[in-house]
Amino acid sequence: MGLRWHDWQGEASRLTPGQGISVFPFLWSKESQADLAATSRKPVPMAELLGLNGDFCAQMGLPGPGFLGSV
Repeated sequence: MGLRWHDWQGEASRLTPGQGISVFPFLWSKESQADLAATSRKPVPMAELLGLNGDFCAQMGLPGPGFLGSV
């Protein structure tokens, strides 16, 4: 299964350059994979998404987002 939902391009086109899309449950979760259309999505500051990604990387012992994490 892919990670794109119906009208993802429309949602992305409405973002400002400093925004990303927060998806809950997370795209990698079982719940999201079972019903991607049922996820909650909203525009959030990109710094928030990168910070969350950095936290997940640290918790899992993975490399951080690099220079993007300092946005």
